[in-house]
Amino acid sequence: MERPWLPASMWKTFFQRALSVGVRAAPTVFLMSLCVGLVIALVLQEQLAKLSMQDRVPRLIWVILNHQLAPLLTATVFIGRSVAGTAAELANMKIAEEIKALETMGVDLSRYILLPVLAAFALMLPVMTIYTVGVGLIGAFLICSQTLGMSVDQFVVRALEGAQISDVLLSIGKAWVFSLMAAMIAFNKGLNATGGSDAVGRVATAAVVTALVSVTAINAVITGLQLLLKR
Repeated sequence: MERPWLPASMWKTFFQRALSVGVRAAPTVFLMSLCVGLVIALVLQEQLAKLSMQDRVPRLIWVILNHQLAPLLTATVFIGRSVAGTAAELANMKIAEEIKALETMGVDLSRYILLPVLAAFALMLPVMTIYTVGVGLIGAFLICSQTLGMSVDQFVVRALEGAQISDVLLSIGKAWVFSLMAAMIAFNKGLNATGGSDAVGRVATAAVVTALVSVTAINAVITGLQLLLKR
């Protein structure tokens, strides 16, 4: 009997990975994005006060978070938590020859291990990016409400003034690209691990460093192309 393309075990692995890389990272992302929103709002409020443009703080916060910081901040958390963990897990399986044993038994490694992880990354990183934007705006509102006396309605209206759906899609698109790049790096480093048990730590470190550099470079390229297309 032919095996189903999406077996129950694959779905189970996917949900476990999604829970690990997304839900369990929520407290860390919340704290970081809230603090980022607070700090940026404080700095912008102080600098724009010199130009009597404090009312532009919510709009600038939206642009900074949505276009740049939220995708990068979320990707950094994912890389530190999930890319390192995935690379180390695969490296350990490779060194212990568990992967060779699975292949000998006819287990499709891509379907049962790699694809669920890739799907979890591709789903949860964009979701958590939206979450990061929202929490960052909450942090910014806490500052604006105290220093500028803004109400929730005033803050939301000014933050979303001139906002377009393409802004949100750009942020989600960046996060999706980052998730694919990070997952591929984790797979590559983990599956090509060599040496003894001490190699697991080196693989995890190499995966994190490579993923961070790659994500930063990709973000710069995307931003550059975006600016060129607007001219």
